[in-house]
Amino acid sequence: MNIIETLQKIQDYIYGSENLDAKPLPSLSIVVEEARQEWLNAQHYYNSVSDQDLVDHAVYLMQAAEKKYIYLLKQARQEGIVRSPYTVADSDEYKKL
Repeated sequence: MNIIETLQKIQDYIYGSENLDAKPLPSLSIVVEEARQEWLNAQHYYNSVSDQDLVDHAVYLMQAAEKKYIYLLKQARQEGIVRSPYTVADSDEYKKL
């Protein structure tokens, strides 16, 4: 059973399988890309804060986002997904260079 099927079963359990308004889950490659963007945003946030309390918060967000991204990358590799649905040219990081 892959991660998408597992998440779908959890969604069915919580909302009931008869819930017709439930949106289908996005593909794992899209979820991985969203996690990558979340991680990059956390890094930018860390680089922009100066108050010590905010720095601690930014470190926490960055580490959490990184762990989420790494976990999802491992899941994608196990399922044979080897590339992002987005090209490098679509990335905001690429446009900044």
